Amino acid sequence: MITNMLAELEGKSFVLADERELLQRAGVVLVHSSGAPRQDLDWIARTFPRIWAQEAAAGQNWFTRTLSGAPVGFATYEQRQLRWWWLEAWLKQPDVGIFGPMGVHRALRGKHLGAILLCRALTSLQQLGFKRAVIPAVGPVKFYERWCGARVVERLKRPLS
Repeated sequence: MITNMLAELEGKSFVLADERELLQRAGVVLVHSSGAPRQDLDWIARTFPRIWAQEAAAGQNWFTRTLSGAPVGFATYEQRQLRWWWLEAWLKQPDVGIFGPMGVHRALRGKHLGAILLCRALTSLQQLGFKRAVIPAVGPVKFYERWCGARVVERLKRPLS
């Protein structure tokens, strides 16, 4: 079962007031990139489901990095080259941007880095002119409800081949 969520972007602010403090406390910095360098893609493939590296390569990304430059978190948005069946209806809607995947290294979870990455990616989608963002194939529904007010819009069963 695939769960897709939708976040309204229009008229909302996704800036975290304490972002700088949270990043400092975690000992990381934020970096934006179109696609991702090979070493980042390798890290994503080793740390998360391997397909996420393909998605990161095809989209825009926000990364959290240690002060030495090692990636410890990422959020991809506007990856439209890979055409997943669970995104078909959303890709046809010009006002809907795509968020995800996103992941934070297990050792740094609970420090709000995921919330920071989510908010940065949603703000980037707003700046691109999107009014809504689909968050496809969601795992942590409560996380997205809390941090961006997203709501479940569909639960899909895999179509028969």
